[in-house]
Amino acid sequence: MTEQFHLSRLQVINWGVFDGYHSIPFSSGGALIAGASGSGKSSLLDAISLGFLPFNRRNFNASGDNTAAGSSAGRRTVDKYVRGAWGQRSDGGSSRVMYLRGDGTAWSAVAVTYTGDTGRSVTGLVLKWLTGESRNDSSSRFVLGDGDLDIEDICNRWAAGRFDTGVFKEGGWRFTTKVESQYLAQLYATIGIRASDAAQQLLGKAKSLKSVGGLEQFVREFMLDEPDSLARLPEALKQIDPLVEARELLAVAQRKRKILGDIEAIQHRYASESSDLGIIDLVDAPMVRAFTDHVRVAQCPAHIAELDTAIDQLDNEDEDVTRALNLAKAEADSINAQISGSSASIGPLQSQVAAAETEAEQVSRRRSAYEDLVLAQGLEVPGSAEEFWNLREELLTKAAELLARVERNREASTDAEYAQKAARIARDDAAKELRRVEQVGSALPEFALTMRDQVCAAIGVDASALPYVAELMDLRADQTRWRVAVEKVLRGVGLRLLVPDEHWAAVLRFVNETNMRGRLALHHVRVRSLGAEPPPLEPNTLAGKLFVVDPAHPCAAEAADVVAAAGDHLCVDTPDVFARFRRAVTDTGLYKDSDRLAVKDDRRPLKQSDYLYQGDVSAKINALTVDLAAAEDAYQRARRAADDIAAQRQQWRDRATAAKAICDQYPQWSQIDSETADGHADRLREQYELLLAEHPDIEALNARADECWEQIQKLMTRRGAIHTRREDLDTRRTRLLELSERLSPAFVSEPLTDLLRRYTAMVPVSLELLEPEPHREALFGAIKREREQLRESRRRSYDELARILNTFDTTFPDAIPNDSSNFDERVHDYVALCRHIDERELPEAYERMMRLVTEQAPDAILTLHRVAEQEARRISDQIDRVNTGLGAVEFNSGTRLTLRATPRALAAVSELTEIVRAISRRIAEVGLGDKQAILDQYADILRLRNRLASTAPEDRAWTRDALDVRNRFTFDCAEWDIASEELIRTHSNAGDNSGGEQEKLMAFCLAGALSFNLAAPDSSDNTPVFAQLMLDEAFSKSDPQFAQQALQAFRKFGFQLVIVATVQNATTIQPYIDSVVMVSKTEATGRNARPVATVATRSIAEFGELRREMSVTAARVPAGV
Repeated sequence: MTEQFHLSRLQVINWGVFDGYHSIPFSSGGALIAGASGSGKSSLLDAISLGFLPFNRRNFNASGDNTAAGSSAGRRTVDKYVRGAWGQRSDGGSSRVMYLRGDGTAWSAVAVTYTGDTGRSVTGLVLKWLTGESRNDSSSRFVLGDGDLDIEDICNRWAAGRFDTGVFKEGGWRFTTKVESQYLAQLYATIGIRASDAAQQLLGKAKSLKSVGGLEQFVREFMLDEPDSLARLPEALKQIDPLVEARELLAVAQRKRKILGDIEAIQHRYASESSDLGIIDLVDAPMVRAFTDHVRVAQCPAHIAELDTAIDQLDNEDEDVTRALNLAKAEADSINAQISGSSASIGPLQSQVAAAETEAEQVSRRRSAYEDLVLAQGLEVPGSAEEFWNLREELLTKAAELLARVERNREASTDAEYAQKAARIARDDAAKELRRVEQVGSALPEFALTMRDQVCAAIGVDASALPYVAELMDLRADQTRWRVAVEKVLRGVGLRLLVPDEHWAAVLRFVNETNMRGRLALHHVRVRSLGAEPPPLEPNTLAGKLFVVDPAHPCAAEAADVVAAAGDHLCVDTPDVFARFRRAVTDTGLYKDSDRLAVKDDRRPLKQSDYLYQGDVSAKINALTVDLAAAEDAYQRARRAADDIAAQRQQWRDRATAAKAICDQYPQWSQIDSETADGHADRLREQYELLLAEHPDIEALNARADECWEQIQKLMTRRGAIHTRREDLDTRRTRLLELSERLSPAFVSEPLTDLLRRYTAMVPVSLELLEPEPHREALFGAIKREREQLRESRRRSYDELARILNTFDTTFPDAIPNDSSNFDERVHDYVALCRHIDERELPEAYERMMRLVTEQAPDAILTLHRVAEQEARRISDQIDRVNTGLGAVEFNSGTRLTLRATPRALAAVSELTEIVRAISRRIAEVGLGDKQAILDQYADILRLRNRLASTAPEDRAWTRDALDVRNRFTFDCAEWDIASEELIRTHSNAGDNSGGEQEKLMAFCLAGALSFNLAAPDSSDNTPVFAQLMLDEAFSKSDPQFAQQALQAFRKFGFQLVIVATVQNATTIQPYIDSVVMVSKTEATGRNARPVATVATRSIAEFGELRREMSVTAARVPAGV
């Protein structure tokens, strides 16, 4: 049989108005604490509460008696009890609290002794003290001892010894602490009370039944423990919140990366444009003049030699022509003499015919040329003046349209030229990288070598002393299949700079104080690893695909260790076997790092020229040569595209020029009217032929004379041309000689000379040595156009970079990597930040989010839901145990009560279950990396988390319904007829009853709840192991019959009643108690008088005799009783 403990004694020293030591025995059959109002009855209950209830369950002065001692000084507290507050006095318009024990040091002691059925006892002692002028914050000690121990002597010694708890090391005291919860845990363990929060609440609430509330509230809040699902909610949120933080970090990193965009390529282009512009800006008109003068001086000797040869040839030709001319003139003179006697009438008409024929021939030539031009335009040749004028208007319109088309296509031409320039920059960059690798002889990126050179220069060591991991490792010749996986998975490891122990501190200081303008990973090579033999690498792992290039290097062993640790992924053919291994990798670079995480990084295409693990730099050079060829091919394609667009625009311009030229060269129809010109010549020829018929000999002479004259003219023309040409050449030779002597051009540097030569080849106007201005103007114009294009392109690049920087600064003001005024430095740091985001921030954020969304957060939610379902099932067991106690006691005569729990459907529970099922179903898909599943999983988790963490009234109500499983049931009490087992009445809400009925119903419910919560877990009934039940001012509104039934129920449930009540209620209570504690207090009638309470214990018989005497002698009854 379970041992039951009851309150057997209360001891107080200096507690409220109970000054000094008081010992009050209590019988196991219950006790009534009676006395006048304000005498200190409730103070004794508060003392008992201090001894066995935690501070948040004590409910001091539960009856709310405002006439009680100290009530006029405000709400009762432990500190006021310690000083003995008993009232207030007004003095000069102000009031002050009156204390029995003054303002100095004060202390109190309360001891409760509990005795079991077997006679075993335990005493719990609570010590409180205040020092100086302190009104609150009393100090505490809690002591526990075996047996019924007296406290008067030892507490006085404790106080006299400046509150030294060392005195409790003797006399049966076994436990001392400053912590109340430790003391109560020891006390509860001794007397067998479970650490039930509901039991503690009920024991505190029992002091005033009217504070319990309605039946539904009472059952949920006090009969049933708070479910573990509610208690676990903060921990679940703590497990979910990192996912929200991780998702936010990932979103921030993604937003950063999106804003930064192609900043690295744009910065590269901007730097190249700035460099080119820096050179081309040095070119001005004087420099172009100096360059062309250098070219002229260089070309003068060759030109003069060519002129000398040409002059000699012209002199020989002139002698031949002169001899032929003299012979022709002699023949002509002879013929003219024979013709001179002929008729003079033929001459004028002959001249007219010749003139008309010449004009007709000129018109015909113009007509032919006009037709060729018109036909070239794809048009029909006009046959009349009207058609000529219509065609002219059509040509002018067509020319205007073609020129407009040229103008509209200007932007496409500019874009093509920009693309050509970008391709040229890429080609030049590829060439530059090839030259760099050939010079430095390393496959590492330029930034890595630059940072190492900085470090080495600062600490004074050779670069070979600080190798990168990739410099000491290379891919095995027979493992080329795993090249992609090695470069993707181990690239970050390869860029770790190995720093021997002797240089470690110096390198750290330098890097800490220096802006490295990039990401630098330093790896400490400890002394024990320096010069060690490299360990063998596991052949089936990714690390095993590499070998140590230089095993004799001091850092070779460390490099092998680093690669072995980072590349311990087993190499497999397919991801289907990932589940068999802790870490694995395929030859495409997909690798598994944990049961829930697999990663493949395809953000950037991997070219052979990007390979890091290449011990033989010739492979890198070959790859870069291929890249250069591809870049050259891309440049040629871009150049051809730009040329095609330029040719098309030029064709349009040429066609427009041709159309306009037709109109300008042939403004009149008469210029090409060959029909009219030919008719006029024919008529004059007919007249001339009639005259010739009359003089037949003259025609042959005239023909020969014409032939001689024509020959003379040709010879004279030829000789004149020779003379003119010789004079021109001679003059040019003289000028060239003078030019070569006179010119002394300024110096032009070799880079600028190369630049100008390149543009000279592009200029369509060739250089004339004596008239260089057209060529100079064309050359300078080309350079100015290129400069403007460069400036415009550079401005675009600058604007793009500035936009990226400004957008980033505005969006992330707390993450600005560099806010200096130096634009180039800022861009450099933003590029470094972009690389950091790509290489570290994004992968780490994604990996953390994946770990949380696949493991931690779903586990927390599923666990919370599982606990809630378990707690819901446990409520039925708790109700059954309560009903075991209720069924043993009659509620009314011949009836019993049964507490019923009826499940009810709550929308919040259904919604929670649906979300949990969706999360559970989706776990496998999320683990496999399904992007949509990940997004859906996160959305469900976030929505649930936000609702559970919300403080909005509707969300808090939803959370209570979802997790407080007590809300999933409605509760009522069914009253049954014991004999017939018929339902008599249903008590669904205590508030529907009268005051007395309510107190009775709540007494039964309280008794059943307490018997359940205070029963031993392994007992077959609900007998409480802790019998004490305090009731303050109990049954003040009850009908005596109801009160007696309630008290009888408490007794039948096995409780020891400790009741505070007025003497008027004693008749109702007297049958259910064994003793009465009489409390009285002397009133403070004088200014310096102090009210002091006294206490005496009487048996029931003595108390009955006292009541009879009080009824006879009314004057002896204390005021208010």
